[in-house]
Amino acid sequence: MIGIFAGIIIAVVCVDLGTKFIFDGVLNTGIAWGLGAQWPWLWIAIVVLSAVLVVSCIVWYCRSSRRQSWWFTVGLALFVGGVIGNAVDRCLTGGAVHDFINFVLFKNNLADMAIIAGAIMVGGQIALR
Repeated sequence: MIGIFAGIIIAVVCVDLGTKFIFDGVLNTGIAWGLGAQWPWLWIAIVVLSAVLVVSCIVWYCRSSRRQSWWFTVGLALFVGGVIGNAVDRCLTGGAVHDFINFVLFKNNLADMAIIAGAIMVGGQIALR
């Protein structure tokens, strides 16, 4: 299962970063809905927090991978891949992420959707235990 976990993470990061530079969109310097855009240092804190979160999730998964279901593995891999994708995007752009999927009320990207889907999958799996 660790191979599947790593493969999904790599796929999410590659597809996310590829689409961010193919499609036109907006640069979001804040977090969700542009919150915190007025603090230029916020992106550094987000990237550091993302690194801690990614390492924590990978350690958690590796320590418990024998007990985890396929659903949990895919969910956590989607989550981690999305976090990495947005963190790398912030590093490449100097603090912003490319949002190009327009949902009328807000713009989004594939990493955001992977994070949300992964969090729902992992949370649902934990809640059902």
